[in-house]
Amino acid sequence: MAKLTKLPRAIMFDLDGTIAHTIPQLSKAAIAAADECGLVHPSEEKVKEFVGNGINMLLARVIKGEFEVEIEEVSPLLLKKLRESFNTHYQKGLSSDFEVYDGVKECLIFCRECGIKTAIVTNKPEVFAKPLISFMGLSAYFDFILGGEVLKERKPDPRPINYTLEKLQVKNTEALMCGDSDNDIIAANNAFVSSVFFTFGYNRSDEKTLKYDYRFDSYSEFTSLLKELKNIK
Repeated sequence: MAKLTKLPRAIMFDLDGTIAHTIPQLSKAAIAAADECGLVHPSEEKVKEFVGNGINMLLARVIKGEFEVEIEEVSPLLLKKLRESFNTHYQKGLSSDFEVYDGVKECLIFCRECGIKTAIVTNKPEVFAKPLISFMGLSAYFDFILGGEVLKERKPDPRPINYTLEKLQVKNTEALMCGDSDNDIIAANNAFVSSVFFTFGYNRSDEKTLKYDYRFDSYSEFTSLLKELKNIK
């Protein structure tokens, strides 16, 4: 983990809260599933608090109505029923209720022009992540997409990052991980990969505790950094 002295060979991005604002579509699916299962449904603000550790954890939090919960604390049958309902509603809603952040496409185009490999490393299941990226019109700009249920481990475990770098055939010292939450930054640190923290996403922890290498309020700032690195001889 260190400041870069040249362009990275690979840049990995989180999805929700990093590439796009997706809480509205997640919220709609969670609320519809909760209603269908006779549960008190969460507000959109609550869903924002609950995301980040995979769909099952999100739904376990919906069942309990609070953030601090273990999967083992909820009924497996109820969780299964809620997950099936969520999957149906969310799959139907993937094409709408999201907003790609300003500057994302321009950043990805610049990466393509510079020969930088790009990937998505998300805790969102791949069955949702891949079509969502397609609906966003960004599939052509990513060399690899890793969803949250491909591996046993999820961020903040470093394995998803290491696995992605293996697929891209890039060393951790030549890579960068971009995210909006503690899960992303901790995973990057654990994988010994330089990190970018975006302030506009869904981070729940105290930012002061995050040990990132770069902090940006917009993609234009991030792309400016990449352009500066390109000009270093």
